[in-house]
Amino acid sequence: MILKDHENKNDNMYEYSQSWRRRLRLQFLVDIARIELKSGKKFDEFSQKLDKEMQIRWRLVPSTRKQYLNTVRKVISNQFVLIH
Repeated sequence: MILKDHENKNDNMYEYSQSWRRRLRLQFLVDIARIELKSGKKFDEFSQKLDKEMQIRWRLVPSTRKQYLNTVRKVISNQFVLIH
C-alpha cells in the first residue's frame, strides 16, 4: 500500500510490513471476538481463547498478547476503529 504524504507532495511513504501484519492479526481477533459476543459470552469469558490463539498461531510473547487483548477490547467497545 502506498500512502501519500500531503506535506511533501513528491514523497511516497510505504507502510511497514509490521503494521499491516498487526492490523491483519487484530482484524482476525476482532472477528473472533464479535462471533463470541453474538453467542452471548462476555469478553472475560473468551479472552483466554484469544490469548491461546495468539500464542499458538503467532507465538507472541505475553506482553504483546496483553496489548493485543487491550486493543481488541477497545475496538469492541467502539473506542478504537480499525481502518482498512
